[in-house]
Amino acid sequence: MVRIKVAAVLAALALVAAACGGGAGGGGTTDTEGTSPVTGTGPLAEFGESTDADPALVEKALGPVGEVPDIVLAAIARASQDLDQATIDKAMECWTNAVECDTGTGGDIVMGYADGGGLNVWRQVTRMEAILQALTYPEIGKMLFRDAQWNPDPAVAAGDIRFLIQAGVDFIIGYPDQGTNIADAILEANAAGIPYIPYSAGWVGLPGQEGALVPGQDYLTIVGEDLCALGESFAEVLNREVGSGKIGVMGGTPGNALSVGWQRCLIPALDDSIELVGPPADTFWVNDVALQTVLGWLSTDPDIRGYAYEYADGMYTALDAYEQLGIPVKDITVVVRTDEQTLFCDWVERNEPSYKIFFSAGGNFQSRIAVTAAMMHLKGAEIPAEIVVPHVMREVTADDCDPNRVTPTVSGTSLVPDEVL
Repeated sequence: MVRIKVAAVLAALALVAAACGGGAGGGGTTDTEGTSPVTGTGPLAEFGESTDADPALVEKALGPVGEVPDIVLAAIARASQDLDQATIDKAMECWTNAVECDTGTGGDIVMGYADGGGLNVWRQVTRMEAILQALTYPEIGKMLFRDAQWNPDPAVAAGDIRFLIQAGVDFIIGYPDQGTNIADAILEANAAGIPYIPYSAGWVGLPGQEGALVPGQDYLTIVGEDLCALGESFAEVLNREVGSGKIGVMGGTPGNALSVGWQRCLIPALDDSIELVGPPADTFWVNDVALQTVLGWLSTDPDIRGYAYEYADGMYTALDAYEQLGIPVKDITVVVRTDEQTLFCDWVERNEPSYKIFFSAGGNFQSRIAVTAAMMHLKGAEIPAEIVVPHVMREVTADDCDPNRVTPTVSGTSLVPDEVL
């Protein structure tokens, strides 16, 4: 979900990877020296997984949450393995070769990756999270990638899934931007015995929606936050900080489960003293669309008191509307899901006490959970229909801006190490 062109990101990634000789973080089991496979410990040991995740990494990814599901801990545990130069090189090769990658392990398992979007930094970092996770499994010998680039024709995203089915992948992970419009393709994967695991709360239709598929029945599982709880958390912050006045609500691609899921619980949880400046706006997670949306709202009502959106970097660009219209950024509360450094460092520079930001987590690492869930399933594990990733809302402080971040549009909560950012 970010505005930087993929080519620019690739250049930055390549420069850093070439300059670095290794370090801690990420996954890493290839046919090279210096990497080591996970040794199973704890309740998931029989499936080769350890739940002994580094508490610092857990807090980095999720914040100060309470209980964390074992499968989430297992995914994070793999992110703490040593990352040698050979693994960095292989990860970059897989990321650069955006169609197919041989991991070099000789493993029999083929991972399929089907992204409904693809053309922004959030999506690219999320893909790298999945690549690094896959490289911790020597059983995975090949990865196949498809992305629909937000094509409005659902046949494109559905065709990507069907391509992976025909290619004989063993499992498919991804974000289904088209939702129920690609349900038939997902059902075909299920019928072929290929588990499909969406992350980032990418339900293939939310419960109660027409045509919605059922996780645990029509596809293996859904990885993501409790969206209703997330929306209610947003509302709690806005009720407390805004008190009364108008707010703007934005989402991503039209009808996508992530946006609809939290919005449909946010709105009824708002106090009667808070009203929406207009219906929730679809931005396609494109920064310029978010900017035009806020420009339109402010042109008719310059006294907006708050905003709710998933996407911090999109909100960063949207705030340009205030400068364009000569309106000061004051007495505003922003609630977002992700934590791109652009918005947070801009907040530090503004140094305006009446402007507050609250966030949850970027969610990039959820693709790692999807990989681990698939691999556990292939080893006979019982996977829950929902893998709920806990969340907590945090107020932004100066410590949340890292001016030395290699790429400022990357979430601070991403588990991709600096060596490959």
